[in-house]
Amino acid sequence: MIIFNFGIPNSGTDWSQEVFKKIWEKQNYTFQVEEPESLEELNHLIGTMNVNERMIIRFHLLTEEAIEAAQQDAVRPFYHYRDPRDVVCSEMENSDINFSTAVDQTVSAYQEIHHALCLPGIMVIPYEHIVENAEALIFQMATKLGVLLKLNVASEIAAEIRELMAQPECAVASTATDSLPAQALRLDEEHTSDSPLVQPLMIGKWRDQLSQSERSMVNRFFKPLVDQFGYEQ
Repeated sequence: MIIFNFGIPNSGTDWSQEVFKKIWEKQNYTFQVEEPESLEELNHLIGTMNVNERMIIRFHLLTEEAIEAAQQDAVRPFYHYRDPRDVVCSEMENSDINFSTAVDQTVSAYQEIHHALCLPGIMVIPYEHIVENAEALIFQMATKLGVLLKLNVASEIAAEIRELMAQPECAVASTATDSLPAQALRLDEEHTSDSPLVQPLMIGKWRDQLSQSERSMVNRFFKPLVDQFGYEQ
């Protein structure tokens, strides 16, 4: 089984990456984790992956090769999205880019959403559900992988990840999560990797972190998406 863990940058794929690991670790499964740096690495990985093995692939930009591979029964796609105004803030903060560039990158990322939503069997994960409804979300993510978690195990996983996010170094180290080098790690019940720190969760950061003129611009620019997803103005 192959997990495609992808979506809009800074929308919770790092959180889900830890969830997927913990679900399989608690089943004592052996699996591989990959985080390709480029589209070329992603396409090469997809072209050489073995669907009879367990692998988690985390990426952000959707390619034609990924779309084709997602049609396979052994591939489980999970797509993440977030209020585009918050994505702009996170892009500025984590990638050290200016407002205009962050807006352009967010627009580019959201142009792929309709391709993603058409993938068979895809599970769409709103960032807000990660923040507000983690335990139920973890349970449903596990069922998509064919794992029926005990309710207390879903709660344990949610608590473990909250603890991970509470680590003092988390806020600093997590700023580089979207630009980490590719990883290929073999994990089983006797060996686990050092988990990448998960970025602290926050909803509505655009209200506090953008200037008044920037807030007006993102509200106007992303109004169709804000209306489509039901976010507050």
